[in-house]
Amino acid sequence: MNDIIVEQEITDQQNCVQCSEAIAANSRYCKYCGCVQSADAAVSGKKWDKIKQVALFYSVDIAICCLAQFIHTFRTLVWSLFFDVLMAIIAVAFFCSNWSENKSILVWRNFSILKLIAYGTIAVLGSLIVNYSVTWLNQSLFSREMYYYGLYSKHRYGKELMVFSIAVMPALFEELGYRGYLLQNLLHIVDKKQAMFITAFLFAIIHMSFISLFWLIPFALLLGYVRVKENTLWYGVFMHFCFNLTVCVLELWKLGVI
Repeated sequence: MNDIIVEQEITDQQNCVQCSEAIAANSRYCKYCGCVQSADAAVSGKKWDKIKQVALFYSVDIAICCLAQFIHTFRTLVWSLFFDVLMAIIAVAFFCSNWSENKSILVWRNFSILKLIAYGTIAVLGSLIVNYSVTWLNQSLFSREMYYYGLYSKHRYGKELMVFSIAVMPALFEELGYRGYLLQNLLHIVDKKQAMFITAFLFAIIHMSFISLFWLIPFALLLGYVRVKENTLWYGVFMHFCFNLTVCVLELWKLGVI
């Protein structure tokens, strides 16, 4: 008889949708945290958790970008590579923090070489248009051209380090962080279009270049669209790599380094 009573007491309990404490099954409010106990409340609680995760990830990223951009001491090759590696570690850590949910977008479903070539061609053409547009703007507004290679030129393997830092690292880890972790979380909070737009704006802001917003936002929207459409990161990684590699090759060619 006692066993039956104990069993009945256990089945008459539920876990709070917010703090997971055991409460009576028919409770409308949690006696520990005060959260409303309903299906809508459970969904709201999960959304709020996702928002906090997104905010933490972006806060860490934007803080690192501000340090690298605005503190003169950090504007050296060694510090630049250090920040690249640090942001890569952060992207991997956050992505893996919810591995069971995120791992699916690392699978390359229905791989198509024709799609790969098409996406790569779009990225290269887009990079050419952006490169000449930015050059024209810099010459018109500032009467000068800006080059990435200046940071790497004194190193024996400057060209290789430039490609690694500008083309390889961002293609892998910015995609993992933004079209992977960030977009994946936002899809649980808002609809697909909103998630793509929010991700694009956040991605553009971390580059700390007002003049580059005119192309960073459309490019990020395209990467977000491809990620959602194809349900994999890899087409976007390839596009990002082709886009940035084209920038590197054009700059090195202009400077007569290659």
